[in-house]
Amino acid sequence: MMKVSVIGPTHPFRGGISHYTSLLVRTLRCQMDVQFISYSRQYPAWLYPGNNDRDPSSQLIILEKPNHIFDAISPRAWWLLPKKVAEHRSDLVIFPWTVVYWTPYYYLFLKALKQCCPAAAVFICHNVVEHESSWVRNMISRKVLCQADFFITHSQWDKNNLLKWIGDKRKDQIQVSPHPVYEHLASPMLNKVSAREQLKVNSERVLLFFGFIREYKGLRYLLHSLPLILKKHSVHLLVAGEAWEDIQIYQKMIRDLHLDGRVTLDIQYIPNEMVCIYFAAADLVVVPYTSATQSGIVQLAYGFRKPVVVGKVGGIPEAVEHGQTGYLVRPQDASSIAEAVIDFYSESRESAMLANIEAKLRHHSWEQMAETVAFIGKQALASR
Repeated sequence: MMKVSVIGPTHPFRGGISHYTSLLVRTLRCQMDVQFISYSRQYPAWLYPGNNDRDPSSQLIILEKPNHIFDAISPRAWWLLPKKVAEHRSDLVIFPWTVVYWTPYYYLFLKALKQCCPAAAVFICHNVVEHESSWVRNMISRKVLCQADFFITHSQWDKNNLLKWIGDKRKDQIQVSPHPVYEHLASPMLNKVSAREQLKVNSERVLLFFGFIREYKGLRYLLHSLPLILKKHSVHLLVAGEAWEDIQIYQKMIRDLHLDGRVTLDIQYIPNEMVCIYFAAADLVVVPYTSATQSGIVQLAYGFRKPVVVGKVGGIPEAVEHGQTGYLVRPQDASSIAEAVIDFYSESRESAMLANIEAKLRHHSWEQMAETVAFIGKQALASR
């Protein structure tokens, strides 16, 4: 049986990467001997842009108990960590690539790992290039990424980004596996009427913007699209998520566009037990990113069987079939968003799109992700 060490966040830490790592471990444990190593701390409190990095949810759906826990802001802890990998006799050690913050720690770990044991290092690249990138961040990231042995990206677009940094000669060390669908929060599924009653939304048509509010998420363009949509259809927009920028910008925008009563702002981190209510209430999930590698929100929407409207940026187009599972719209273009939403309602696309999403789920499973890890494991053993 293949032996794997996975290093990454889980409960009590919140957010998509924590959910992703926990679900990955749960799936891999069905067919591999997995050592799960997680954190007691992951960021200094002053560095985190939200309220804190702890999950406030009372409904702990994806709890996976780690075998070991260490202080992730301690360089010494990272230097000693390969001993745990060696003791487990792991064939692979897997960890997420997300933001440049982790680069000095990963660099220490990878240097120590090469001295300690033959385990192959695998990065799951959620974002090869950061959303707010710079030449300094890119230079540091490239130096650390080059130290790994294998990589998994969630789009061909991101694989191409990675090849620019590590070179075409290493293309066989990169596997593309679609981002698995998040279905862990979708049960039990509420009906629309009940969900809207709980949220006090009295509208026949409901749009949802979900997740952290940041400039690149494109909320401003969605708000500017609403007056255009309202000329054709009466809609209500739910905005649910924690703000990582000044929310007053959007409050003023709502007033200036005369959207009072048409928009609900729930500006907080949405706990697990509330996520299903927001998605159940929505007809269409709008993800109007202006820049992105991929989006966990798209996969979360699919898990709730909701079609999407997304900005045509980065690797996202590989996850959305235009006119089938959602719409691809021009980034930073309110009229393009409006055209998609109007078409959805005017042409009654919902039932057909739901059927297409159901068919798509088979190709975005956690089991497929596990098969990709197993394939890399065979590559690692063959090259050892």
